[in-house]
Amino acid sequence: MRQDGAVGEDTEQVWSATVDHLRAMIDSGELAPGSRLPAERVLCEELGISRGSLRQALRVLDSIGYVQIRAGSGTYVAEQREQPLSTWFTEHDQLVEKLFDLRATVEPTLADRLARHATAKVVSRLEDNVAEMAQAAADGDMLRVIATDAEFHRVIAQNAGNDDVAGLLRSVLALVGEERRAALRLPGQIRKAVDDHRAILDAIRRSDPAEARERTLKHLVDAKTYAHDFAAHPED
Repeated sequence: MRQDGAVGEDTEQVWSATVDHLRAMIDSGELAPGSRLPAERVLCEELGISRGSLRQALRVLDSIGYVQIRAGSGTYVAEQREQPLSTWFTEHDQLVEKLFDLRATVEPTLADRLARHATAKVVSRLEDNVAEMAQAAADGDMLRVIATDAEFHRVIAQNAGNDDVAGLLRSVLALVGEERRAALRLPGQIRKAVDDHRAILDAIRRSDPAEARERTLKHLVDAKTYAHDFAAHPED
């Protein structure tokens, strides 16, 4: 997969294509579960991309459970397991609640800050992201839905203008891959997530900090409540 000058190295198309390529290698068994991916330098040369694009693709693959990034060790292909939703939420209900509570403490503030100074480039990135998430939902591509959901929140954190808080959120988001995969599998949650992201984006686009904060908080509280209710009454 060689990306030549037609596509800029910092564009979404490059790392998105890289995600698809590495996913195909994992799905085909070329990269086996538990195996360590080649060094970044080797992968960059093989794929014809920059290290920045590769790292972005690996972050996305980590968020959707295809790989595990281990600091100081490398990136490994993850075991692909699919638990029944009722079982997963019953076993992880308290963890999900704590993670959502932590995110609800941090993310509304970052959305508020971003709405005060968002550049046209950042707004465009969020617009492209929401459009891609909606298309992935229409195509039934669950993994791309999860990846674009993770990227939406990461872009807000990265550009909010508070490096300390954004760093904290990036650490939190690194822990929520399994929670995100489970939550978006709940009935109706993908459509609601897309609608919520559109509302948050609209507030940021209109430079409305209060609305951006309120929409983000509601998005997270609603998701936590739905997940908790599902864990308590999975058959309802």
